[in-house]
Amino acid sequence: MESEAQHLQMVYQKLLIAESKLSQLIEEKSQSGRSALQEMTGEVRLNFDSYLDNLDTFSAIENLNRQIDQYNLQLDSTSKELAKVRRLLPAPYFGKIRVDFLEGQPPEAFYIGINGFTPENEALIHDWRSPIAELFYNNELGGSSYEVRGQVIPVQMKQRRQLITDHDRLLNYFDTDTTIQDEVLLAALAEDHSQKMQDITATIQIEQNQIIRDQRAQVLLVNGVAGSGKTSTVLQRIAYLLYQNRERYRPDDMLILSPNQQFAQYIAGVLPALGEANPPTLTLLEWLQTFGTVEESEADYFQRISKEEASSEEDVLRSVAFMQYLESELEITPRFVPIVKKGKTILSQEYLQQIFDQTPIGSFAKRIQGMKQRLLQEWERRLVKDSRKVSLQQQILDLTQAQQEKLLGRLLTQADESQLDFLALKLLRKKYAFVSQEIENYAWLDERAMFCEVYQSYEGNSLEVGTFNMDQGVAQCYFHQRQIEPLKHRDYQVILVDEVQDYTPAALYLLKALYPRSRFTLVGDDNQAIFNSYTSFADMQELFLEKQPQYYRLTKSYRTTGNITTFFASLVADKLNMEILPVRPAGSPVVYRTFQDVASFEKILHEFQGRVGQQQITIITKTQKEAEQLQDFVDNFVAVYPVALAKGLEFANVLLYDVSAKNYHSKRDMRLLYTAASRSTKQLWLTYQGIPAVRLPENEQ
Repeated sequence: MESEAQHLQMVYQKLLIAESKLSQLIEEKSQSGRSALQEMTGEVRLNFDSYLDNLDTFSAIENLNRQIDQYNLQLDSTSKELAKVRRLLPAPYFGKIRVDFLEGQPPEAFYIGINGFTPENEALIHDWRSPIAELFYNNELGGSSYEVRGQVIPVQMKQRRQLITDHDRLLNYFDTDTTIQDEVLLAALAEDHSQKMQDITATIQIEQNQIIRDQRAQVLLVNGVAGSGKTSTVLQRIAYLLYQNRERYRPDDMLILSPNQQFAQYIAGVLPALGEANPPTLTLLEWLQTFGTVEESEADYFQRISKEEASSEEDVLRSVAFMQYLESELEITPRFVPIVKKGKTILSQEYLQQIFDQTPIGSFAKRIQGMKQRLLQEWERRLVKDSRKVSLQQQILDLTQAQQEKLLGRLLTQADESQLDFLALKLLRKKYAFVSQEIENYAWLDERAMFCEVYQSYEGNSLEVGTFNMDQGVAQCYFHQRQIEPLKHRDYQVILVDEVQDYTPAALYLLKALYPRSRFTLVGDDNQAIFNSYTSFADMQELFLEKQPQYYRLTKSYRTTGNITTFFASLVADKLNMEILPVRPAGSPVVYRTFQDVASFEKILHEFQGRVGQQQITIITKTQKEAEQLQDFVDNFVAVYPVALAKGLEFANVLLYDVSAKNYHSKRDMRLLYTAASRSTKQLWLTYQGIPAVRLPENEQ
């Protein structure tokens, strides 16, 4: 203990020294850099009197820009190093391994932290994502190995030690031959992190580590029970991939698809805590809206998919069979829309039909794309022709100085009189820029009408189109992709989908089609398939079969107390194939309370408040309508969520509203109850009217 405490104090002092030096260096660079740049800026003289003077001036400006870039680069690098040091100061490291490299030398010690620290070329702390750190997470004592740039390094693991540190104080440590000691894990789990998700770097489990470090599989499917750390694992995976692939990936090369906007806020702090920027995070709805095809709000979307059964139309639109139909050679009748400005028709339907008829025969997509190019060319010729009109050129000469500044950005000179046709063309392009934009974006096609006709040819029934919803948007996106033109989008290299079981087969099919070279990590829980948009993991494996997906199952629940875990585990239908294992202590028992009306429910709420004191209470209802009915109970200490919006989040103290046999009776209802109950980390109370939906313990009967 004493030697470890001394080592920690030594490392901590070096961290403090590094912090001081880096802070001072930044201050010095900021002051000296500003002075030097001001001096260099003053020396640059803008001289454009001759060709040689132009060259000298441009050379001086280019040199100044290089100096500025170099200064910013140095300042940015130093700032990043300082940020790493400051992240380490509260808890410099959490792990230690002693490794024998089988070279006749004494075993070497390596300390593991959230970032590396190498002052004066001495590696005092190794980043948890470094190759050597894998030994801490994955292997038992004895013969082992790790991989560096494809080369396997055989070693003997002599020691694995977990340490709990607070700045320069060593609180405790444990030697173990397993991955993570219970004392360390449970100490971390005991902290209340219900408002924001925290990083799990110090307590990554062996099954989580396999997911985090898997760089071979093109598609990872992670089916994890509630509280198994699957979302945290995915975020650690992002941090790991960014660390290992700096030359290939930047944060904006990745995309996180989150279940709802609130969930995106919930996970926002994890990656910055590890020194990584957050990748773009969108809901599926927001992602689809980048293509301009969906009018449905998030609230309406959740209300629609929360219904007991999907409509027959939704079943068709969500199916892989319909998506594959959209890939085939279809008989499509083009529907044209005139391009109009201020009531004046610029491109008429008759003209558009004429251009289409003149386009060489081929697939519909090739004809439409060829037509677009022809329209752009014809429109440019028309602008060029109009720019040569004497009347338009005279209008340019008649512009006032104010009009010249506004329309041309400068005043006319005598030299401009010889190129009036050029100026006229510039003005026409500016005035009618929207026409080129609408031609480029296929605004002259009524895609929605064409899509509806294709749907009718497939299904035999007409498609009811009011507010264009998510399912219609997914299918029409793919219709555009295959029958009009490939959609323009950022080509993300890594895509991570949370709560993937809520995605329709069609939505997953679209993602796979738009990002054929991307790596996918798809995370969810079969037991939380509470929406009628559900896709099973078995179906996902079939959907991504050609990419040979790697399937992982996480069955240990770390979020909730043992009693709460035991309760929601009892609701799982497939207990033989999905045994949920509690990790945390039993904690408080699950409490059952019956009520008859609003007044008696309020008494139960007050009793619960008396139990938890000034802590936040979260009421979770089955439906949005129930949540709205309970809004009178909302205050600083009480929040109300329907289970659809609570999914993916966690709360310390949860009260479930009306878990009665009348309210929860189907298989889907049991999944809703599983999801709602597993949101709680400390206290869980169930209220019900009449007969409860679950069997009460003997002491509650």
